[in-house]
Amino acid sequence: MKQWIPYDNEKIEFDIPEEHLAWVVSPKHVPGCADEKKEVEQALLNPIGSVSLKDILGDPNGKTVAVVVDDNTRVTPAEKLLLPLAELLGSYGVKDEQIEIIFALGSHRPMTDAEMVQKVGTECFRRFRMINHEYDNEELLVDLGRTSQNTPVIINRYFCEADVKICIGNIIPQFIAGWSGGAKIIEPGISGKDTTAQVHLNGSLDWPGRLGNPENNIRLDMEEIARIAGVDFIINTILNLENEIVHVVAGDVVRAHRKGVEYAREIYEARIPKHADIVIAGTYPANKDMWQADKGLAAASLMVRPGGTTIWCPPCREGISPEHPVLMEMGDRGPQEVYRLCQEDKIKDKVGASAHIMIGVMRRISHVIVCSDGVTREEAEHMGFAYASNIEKALYMAYEREGSDASVGILTHGADIAPVVA
Repeated sequence: MKQWIPYDNEKIEFDIPEEHLAWVVSPKHVPGCADEKKEVEQALLNPIGSVSLKDILGDPNGKTVAVVVDDNTRVTPAEKLLLPLAELLGSYGVKDEQIEIIFALGSHRPMTDAEMVQKVGTECFRRFRMINHEYDNEELLVDLGRTSQNTPVIINRYFCEADVKICIGNIIPQFIAGWSGGAKIIEPGISGKDTTAQVHLNGSLDWPGRLGNPENNIRLDMEEIARIAGVDFIINTILNLENEIVHVVAGDVVRAHRKGVEYAREIYEARIPKHADIVIAGTYPANKDMWQADKGLAAASLMVRPGGTTIWCPPCREGISPEHPVLMEMGDRGPQEVYRLCQEDKIKDKVGASAHIMIGVMRRISHVIVCSDGVTREEAEHMGFAYASNIEKALYMAYEREGSDASVGILTHGADIAPVVA
């Protein structure tokens, strides 16, 4: 049977014997809403668990409105949300010069002007001030204390100094926070490195219990961080496979997010009858590098038979991780060892090390074959993975290991699935 997975902006096709195919999992095909602009406007005017934006704003004179959006590694249709938001704020008396857009880069590199235009559109880029978050620039961060889980709350200074704080995002499964969206735009989006390091380390060794669970301890810590940072209002989309808006939720950072998760489950939660011996995992839309593509490996790790084989297919157009070379430096060291080194302050980049720990846990769940033209054989093997130059070769290796009658599962959009195994 001819099968395929998305690979960057292309498709990779391969054959799987029908009798071997256990399942094929993709986000469900749900039509977009009839009128995207109207859907956004209705969400803005009917907030969930929150007073209106007009009441939050009060007298607009002299007030700064900070709007946080994610970067170009995410599919959130920021322009479709920003323009109706700006129109509504304008009707309340807010001028363009009062609005600033903060790009929630987390620990990613700064966005170029061209990337900003691509993300928010020419009109928004021209009208509003654009700010790249710098997670390691102490002069542009504010220390707001600690959460009840003892996480330091260090947040972007521009955001903290704004009078009204609005956050834009998109809701899909996420293996540390349970689901993206909501408070995740604050941590790690516009948090300092110590905050992000602590949150990621706290969720690194035992992440498998969190994917698809919005009430886990890491998500709750993120939401406490967002409360302390003073988030006034969120606007989150739920998109279909074609990146069309299906639903928009707005309002309180927790209550609106949970309603969005209900909608997102209809598209992204996948129930399978059993684990497969071999899982072929695409990572779309997490294409940038291995740091980002581990989302696809995480979902596959919960869908493969423990000890089975995962064929992981990340494009990795920017390699392993330009921002976090520690992923390569730590090589194939075990997750407990790297965690211990972080606890002993022997690793400087704890944010990057936490990703290495999580990937190390994934390596222990199954035998992983990397199939990528953005990662070399030497790099893959240095990190403890097997390597194949294409899926056909990877399947040959997997059948050699699992047996000629091994079952095969296919995960097309690995970064967008919350798996549930019967």
